[in-house]
Amino acid sequence: MTAKKIRLDRGVGRAYLKSMRRAAAANGEPKSIVLVGIDGSRGSERAFRVGLKIAQKRSLTLRLVGIFPRPVMMDSSYVALMNQYLDTAVNEILAMLKGYAAQAEESGVPVTTRAFVGEPGGALVEESKSARVAVVGKRGRNRFAGRFLGSVSAHLAAHSHCPTLVVPEERGIDSSTEPRAPEQELAHGDDAADEPLSLIEESKPRAHQRRLFANVSDPLNFDSEVVVGLDVGTEADEMLQVAGQAAQLVDRPLALVSASPLNAAGHWGPNPVEHNIEIPNLRRPYIEHLQGAADHLSGQFPDLTVRWQFFDGTPAGVLSEASRTAELIIIGTRGHGGFPGLLLGSVSQAVLNRAVCPVLVVPTAKS
Repeated sequence: MTAKKIRLDRGVGRAYLKSMRRAAAANGEPKSIVLVGIDGSRGSERAFRVGLKIAQKRSLTLRLVGIFPRPVMMDSSYVALMNQYLDTAVNEILAMLKGYAAQAEESGVPVTTRAFVGEPGGALVEESKSARVAVVGKRGRNRFAGRFLGSVSAHLAAHSHCPTLVVPEERGIDSSTEPRAPEQELAHGDDAADEPLSLIEESKPRAHQRRLFANVSDPLNFDSEVVVGLDVGTEADEMLQVAGQAAQLVDRPLALVSASPLNAAGHWGPNPVEHNIEIPNLRRPYIEHLQGAADHLSGQFPDLTVRWQFFDGTPAGVLSEASRTAELIIIGTRGHGGFPGLLLGSVSQAVLNRAVCPVLVVPTAKS
């Protein structure tokens, strides 16, 4: 169902906004909106705080969008009930948006608000056309319709026209005895955390101070780093540019990561000679791609610390494990090679489901 806009509380009118978009596109000006999906949950509360910080640091405009689906009434006798529901929903969501907008204005950030009735994921994708970045909670519940934002965040990340930042619930470090990182978010019975992961090669040791965790191995400890998952078979210039800007924004070093299950069952027989011959050949494209990406970033962002690591393991396993300690995970929406079939629903879907730190999904191709 196409979303229907109810009301624009603040900001410019629709016709003026369209003219501004056309002018910006004609002049090649960067988009200046931070889009935040709001549903009243704790997840969207945190998404608002993160979006507000981005808007403050980058001098951007905040756009708060509240969306709820229209329930289907099969019996005409329920028309009156439907109207009552919509009146209540409209008033509640506009009041909620007004409260968030007041907080933004107090922080000195320009803000607009919009409320829609319709399909939340589709409406946010449409709004993303004019945004620099979209921010949503990992999960949330619209108390009118019981709609989980988890499905909305996945849809937005898969189809957004701008990078999408998916923000999970905040989790602290367990330091009752010795520091312990939070565990991945695994479904009941999921044994993904037991997947063997081993470091094959890295560019250089970490130069920054980091915390040590009793339940995290040293090669997989990305404390205070921005981690970028790279696909050896995909051009990543746009994603690297976004990654460099993100690392500058949070003032953290960058770690570029690739992974491949080098000795997965069926790749070759249990012949140690053949194994030792094949490993260098298999890892060479990854190493060259990682080093090339690191050189590119160092040239574009000379003040940024950049290093890389290549792992024997699945990409989803490495990045999900990295999320336990990293400041931010950055992945693309499409790809192949080192991160096979990187469509939402494969590697990126797994990382979004399992990650315990924010994940920034960057559109890397459009069909």
